[in-house]
Amino acid sequence: MTVAHRISLLLLFVACVGFAKETPSIRLVEIRIENHDEVYALNQYKLTIVDAGENFARALMDDREIAMLENAGYHTTIVIEDYQTYKDEIFQRGFYRTYTQVYAALDSFAGAYPDICRLDTIGFSVLGRAIWAMRVTDNPSIEEHEPEIRLAGNIHGDEHIGTEITLYFLRYILANYATDPQVQALIENNEIWILPTLNPDGKVANTRRNANNVDLNRDNGYFWDAWGNSPAPMSQIENRVLARHLEENNIVLEYNYHSAAQYVNYPWDYHQADPPDSQHIITLSQIYASLSNLYAINGYDWYQITGSLQDYTIGTSGAFAWTIETMQPSAPSSIDQICYNNRDALLDVCARTGWGINGVVKNSVTGSLLYARVEFTNPERIDIYTDPLHGDFHKMVEPGTYTLRISANGYVPKTIENIDVPASTSVPVGEVRLVPDSAYHYAFRVNITKYAAHAEQGNKTQPRHVLGPPDSLFFSLGQNGYIVVDMGPGTPIHNSAGNDFTVVEGNDGTPEGYEVFASNDCYGPWLSCGSATGTASFDLMTAGLSTARYIKVVDDGSPSTGAYAGFDLDAVEVTPHVQVTELAGWPDLPARTMLGALYPNPFTRQLRVSYQVAVSGPVSLRIYDALGRHVSTLVDAVRAPGYYTVTWPGRDDQGRKVLAGVYFVRFDTDDASQVEKTVLLR
Repeated sequence: MTVAHRISLLLLFVACVGFAKETPSIRLVEIRIENHDEVYALNQYKLTIVDAGENFARALMDDREIAMLENAGYHTTIVIEDYQTYKDEIFQRGFYRTYTQVYAALDSFAGAYPDICRLDTIGFSVLGRAIWAMRVTDNPSIEEHEPEIRLAGNIHGDEHIGTEITLYFLRYILANYATDPQVQALIENNEIWILPTLNPDGKVANTRRNANNVDLNRDNGYFWDAWGNSPAPMSQIENRVLARHLEENNIVLEYNYHSAAQYVNYPWDYHQADPPDSQHIITLSQIYASLSNLYAINGYDWYQITGSLQDYTIGTSGAFAWTIETMQPSAPSSIDQICYNNRDALLDVCARTGWGINGVVKNSVTGSLLYARVEFTNPERIDIYTDPLHGDFHKMVEPGTYTLRISANGYVPKTIENIDVPASTSVPVGEVRLVPDSAYHYAFRVNITKYAAHAEQGNKTQPRHVLGPPDSLFFSLGQNGYIVVDMGPGTPIHNSAGNDFTVVEGNDGTPEGYEVFASNDCYGPWLSCGSATGTASFDLMTAGLSTARYIKVVDDGSPSTGAYAGFDLDAVEVTPHVQVTELAGWPDLPARTMLGALYPNPFTRQLRVSYQVAVSGPVSLRIYDALGRHVSTLVDAVRAPGYYTVTWPGRDDQGRKVLAGVYFVRFDTDDASQVEKTVLLR
């Protein structure tokens, strides 16, 4: 028995124990409403609504919730008495793969098509099950400047059709790459991530929620509001590893597969206001719907939820994201037809990822690649980001003329005007070189926002408006609302003499109160830097921190209503302490020499190792087995200051595959030595 098989059996036993506790029976209930607008009044009960129409809403409820609604005057009808038994029967009758069978299929594909795919583990579930991700591209061992697509299923553990749709599409493109020009173009011009099972523990237990009884599609941090038993934004490990994957990869297009209705659901879910890209999003939604026999619908227009994955993806990264809802039949022929229809829709829409604008952002002095924000200022579109390691960006836009503004902390922003985008093609802006300027240091990316009755009060301000320098745009937090912003991975705030940063209030005519917290982890713990009213400056010393990458601004809870309720945040501006002439202080150069992330860990086929060098000198990066025996040398050379990535394919220096097990990565320079553990699964 292999190490991977022993681990799988152990985790299966743990899962059975973890799900053994008794839970109340869940029923599918239809709630009668007078008109569709009444579905929003149900939000006060934080029910798990799964469908809504003009005169009804359907929700998953226990007897306590049913009694609560009946006492409130609602008429309810039980549609399915025991929803868990109903789901179990569908799974048993239908041709739906188990978690173990999903891995077997992925492993088989990876072995059969090693030249165009690679199987990774992006992280693990609550009970330790791997969240698998298949990377498909023509050079799977090399990061190229190309758009990235993410297809995900089974975030609700009992919605297995999403697993089948993603695996069906994966099998089709792998098997037809050699002969089909359309598939060849798709794989050669894109990097495709396929994640068939986002909620492994829920899949094994055949439950909607994860092992902590949290609905993962209510737990994401963009306009989170404690729905679905979520105790805090991004509280679950499954969502955190998915968020890390989103930040580490330049995702352009994302589809998340569910089974509750027959819709192509597009953003926003939390608010009736459309994103600035809405016309293009609607057009793409209609194309997908027509090819998949589904119907395009706005998420909020269907029914409101907070903390959804599609809102988080587009809200924090700018990637276009959809929730695809299909039926979940038990007949194999019906399952195949749904997979077939979605395959055709995916082939068409994914071919359009290169229709828009692309480029690469670099340091004008060193030529190093930059992690930058790309704003579309005229006409306005949602911001996107370059790939953190490779500096490239890709934005899907409709034909037209655009103006871009590209910025990164520690550099002078650059504006590019009059970019003409024709139909059916991508326009490269080439290498965009930014000039270093340490005085430019502002909030760089939004991580988390707390929903505070934004839709109910007509608050249409957007979190992205707090990024960059102060201007006329701001985000109103709402009463007791908050926001978490990232100052940038290489540009945290440093404590120095005096105040270190300023929170700038937007002008809505009323100075308002708030409290500021700082941390080096976007999920906390948070240390207070103090409270204020209106624009004010703060000292990191108050929080006892020498550096802080993340800033959290919390409304003070004073009574506040209307379109600009709560504190109005315009910008977070850092006090410059480093002069431009001091090259060593420029944030594109590493502050110290060190070994970085091992990803994925554990891994199955290839381990990505990152490291950074602050001072030129010899670098050694070697792999050792659990007995301390040398296995492979990855680096043995002199390296200039910068950030580097190297991969280990699980082979020794003679090119032979090594056995599954524990290995150690040792990093040595003249002034540093570091060892990290990794696990290879076969």
